[in-house]
Amino acid sequence: MVFLAGEWVEAWLGLSITFLVATLGVTGLGWWVLRGDARNRKAETPEADSASEHH
Repeated sequence: MVFLAGEWVEAWLGLSITFLVATLGVTGLGWWVLRGDARNRKAETPEADSASEHH
């Protein structure tokens, strides 16, 4: 019975680490995408303002 309890502990720990890595990966990817979006919006703003001034 002790052997089975040991297997469950190792499985729980492994699954917990897997979910932690996945959560960090999704969070990091979301941050990277939002950072790029903010950069793109900042780069587009002067072009939009200058285009409206010419008309």
